[in-house]
Amino acid sequence: MATPGDSAELLDVARLRLLREIGLRGSIAGAARAVGITPSAVSQQLAALERETATSLVDRSPRGVELTGAGHALAARAEQVLDVLAAARADLDRLAGSVAGPVRLAAVASAAATFVSSAVCALRVDEPGLALSVVATEPEQGIGLLLAGDVDIAIVDEYDYVPLAVPDAATVRELAVEPLVLVLPAGARRRRPTLASLADAEWVMPPAAAACGRAVRAACRTAGFEPRVRWQTDDMLLLVRAVADGHGVAVLPRRAVAADSAPVAVRTLREPVLRRRLLAVARASAAQRPAVATVLAALGAAVSS
Repeated sequence: MATPGDSAELLDVARLRLLREIGLRGSIAGAARAVGITPSAVSQQLAALERETATSLVDRSPRGVELTGAGHALAARAEQVLDVLAAARADLDRLAGSVAGPVRLAAVASAAATFVSSAVCALRVDEPGLALSVVATEPEQGIGLLLAGDVDIAIVDEYDYVPLAVPDAATVRELAVEPLVLVLPAGARRRRPTLASLADAEWVMPPAAAACGRAVRAACRTAGFEPRVRWQTDDMLLLVRAVADGHGVAVLPRRAVAADSAPVAVRTLREPVLRRRLLAVARASAAQRPAVATVLAALGAAVSS
């Protein structure tokens, strides 16, 4: 039987990754889905790791599994090991000049529908060796997927009034800063209103759980009123359609208002000036991979074109 004194020589990187996945997903089944093996295989590998370390690494209960103190400590070390290996892979790719392989992106919907889509189309032609995939998420979900290793790049947005927590282990590139604009039914006569002048209006908004919804609600409260929300959805196309049909006004990022989605009028708010910042976030260990660096460069070119 292994003893704590000699266990360091026996630790298996694949099993360390499984332990990290169990901690991230909160279950054996979740870890199995993340790595593409069966739950029974995960359990077998976990049991082997516990034998190797002569330590209990998880607490099992009817509600699921939780890492023990030793499990948390080892999972944190596993994170460091995996980052070192990712950096080593990036070094090898750079030396080989390899711009190929999978690159997975998470992106807020308004970015995914505009410049992210344009960048992916351009890369499909310019870098056929890349295998790109995109999932639309809210910013916090995108950061979570990045930390879990499920995506390589997260395109997130940060609004005035709603700061976004970015992990220390990540690199951040600001892609653009854009205004939030007032969206009105076509033919509306308002020119450059203040937010306070809309206190009596009915509103169309993203949910409070969404970053844009939180930001606009916070701005309205700072302006002295609680918005009367009549339509609520995180589907930006539906929000614009609801405004066009006269269900209320909306304040949205400029890129979220597609010119051909519905007949609406767009106005600049005179006061306050509300903004959002579009950021590309990547793990520092992976950002130097030629494939990831190429995608980041393409995103920067697409957002400014």
